[in-house]
Amino acid sequence: MPGLPDPLEGFTIVQLSDMHIGSPSLNVRVFDKALALTERIAPHLVAITGDLVTGRRRLAVLEDGLRRLSPPYGMYAVLGNHDHGVTKVVRAPEVDLEGLAACGVTLLENTCVTVPVGKGASVQICGIDDWAHGYGDLAPALAVLDRRPAVVRLLLSHYPEAALATSPDDFALTLSGDTHGGQICLPWPGGRIMLSQPRAKFRDGLYEAEGRRVCVTRGIGTSFLPFRLFCRPEIVVLRLVRAA
Repeated sequence: MPGLPDPLEGFTIVQLSDMHIGSPSLNVRVFDKALALTERIAPHLVAITGDLVTGRRRLAVLEDGLRRLSPPYGMYAVLGNHDHGVTKVVRAPEVDLEGLAACGVTLLENTCVTVPVGKGASVQICGIDDWAHGYGDLAPALAVLDRRPAVVRLLLSHYPEAALATSPDDFALTLSGDTHGGQICLPWPGGRIMLSQPRAKFRDGLYEAEGRRVCVTRGIGTSFLPFRLFCRPEIVVLRLVRAA
């Protein structure tokens, strides 16, 4: 990043997404591995980009797992469609995730939090609710953006398309999930073919979208089918570095 303030040099963020705790799968085992990796990395901040659960089953597993993490600048989460009980096949029970606060997680519902980091520098984390199903609203977050040069602004949104509704200078980066990277993919000379959401504008990885940086993770868990093919689960590690 050009002009990155000195206190933010090397600032490390781990992104977790799409755990889908509660669906019939190996998601709990993979979640445990993701937590162990995060503990080993010891990031400054953890960002969670939606679909934490599928139904109310095993909610305690999610909460107990998140209590293992204690990044010095906090954990911040937004909700996805599964958290609201909206899925592509059936409507599941909506889950009350207010208990995340007791696990050290700040739930961002169309709002922002600014975290001072060292002398004169800050990270502002803005989060919007499920963008695709009418829960998300950018206006309240944009109204409180801190546009001072020493503030790095991040947007958390389960759906990466929300980034296209912002201006290129609003956020340094948008962190998203949702696609699972296709979850089940077929190898092909021109790149993997996603069997889920094959026409997705944002699949997985880092994108430059009309001047906006968007990072889309394949996420941790699975939904509907309890396995992945040619599409490994992942956590994302982001380290802020001043551009040469």
